[in-house]
Amino acid sequence: MNVSFFQLSFWNTAFRPFFWFGSLYGIIVIGIWLFVLSNVIINPIQVNAIHWHSYEMVFGFTKAIVLGFLFTAVQNWTNSTILKGENLFYLLLFWLFGRFAFFSVGIWGYISFGFDICSDIFVIYLLVPKLIVPTQKHNRPILYHYALFTVFHILSAICAYSILDPERTLLYIHLSIFVVLFLILIIGGRVIPFFSGVVIQGYSFKRIPKLETLLLYLPFFFYLAKLMQGFVLLSSIIALLLFVTNTIRYLSWKPWKSYQKPILWILYLGYFWVCFGFLLYSISDLNLFPVSSAIHSLTVGGLGVFIYGMITRVSLGHTGRPILASPLTVFAYVLLNVSVLIRVFLPLFHQYKYAYDLSGIGWMICFILFLIQYTVILFSKRPDGKPS
Repeated sequence: MNVSFFQLSFWNTAFRPFFWFGSLYGIIVIGIWLFVLSNVIINPIQVNAIHWHSYEMVFGFTKAIVLGFLFTAVQNWTNSTILKGENLFYLLLFWLFGRFAFFSVGIWGYISFGFDICSDIFVIYLLVPKLIVPTQKHNRPILYHYALFTVFHILSAICAYSILDPERTLLYIHLSIFVVLFLILIIGGRVIPFFSGVVIQGYSFKRIPKLETLLLYLPFFFYLAKLMQGFVLLSSIIALLLFVTNTIRYLSWKPWKSYQKPILWILYLGYFWVCFGFLLYSISDLNLFPVSSAIHSLTVGGLGVFIYGMITRVSLGHTGRPILASPLTVFAYVLLNVSVLIRVFLPLFHQYKYAYDLSGIGWMICFILFLIQYTVILFSKRPDGKPS
């Protein structure tokens, strides 16, 4: 391929292609899902449709956005270039080829899945040399979580293919969701107070070291409890503990001070949904709340809202533009949170079809608005001429 192609601004940093393709894919997956649910199209999926929907929203959409942000963040932390140009293109290609794993259960499906796993292995290969050094000891949990994400990714797919017990497919997909949530808790715990200090005059907060240590290691106990499926009460207690500890942390940041800055309060709202989602998940483990609603409070809410806040902020800040949310972006922030409320609470009144359709359409509108506003930004050079 022409060398000049890899010198385009689009291949300078991981967030540019992964935010763009991830957002586009988030629209496509939800669109297909709604069409399948409404019997508008013949179901093209060769495995359980719920498993496909869950798998692609985690390992397709969410993974793309996480990779875009993760490599951008690690490059800043290590002050080095890890992924750009040709390597970035090939990692994106591996991820893209991996999106066809469940449209065929034959050899082509397995090849597609192989590409998907290769993308995870490539990520670990790139991160290990940068995060294993003594100066990056505090960032190593990110590497450990991503390694677990890869293991759960493999297990969820081979269960979906019925090579292992297909009944465990959602267990491994849900565990992968929690891995990403815990990555958000680590990264969000750093960037949200920092962003607040930058834009809120006189802002300060008190860090709680013992709480931060607990939040770093509690996730691994949660993984263990979920894998031991007979220990439902234990996983419920740990989820409740995650709600309590993260809520204390959240309130210590004084989120109410962000009300005048939409591009900041959207991150606080995303973190709120993570906290609240842990509470709902805790009681869902005891059959006191629908599991699907609890999971979607963590996915559409925690992941979706936080991701949307980060991709709008990073796309502006890391391309040298003013970090201000446009009116259309603020509208998308509000619409996305309304979509969370619809998806989580309408099923409680047995309005399942409305919940799926309205929240799905709201989601698609939000990411269409992102592409409309940010495509030129992600594809073009920084206005100040600096590398991005």
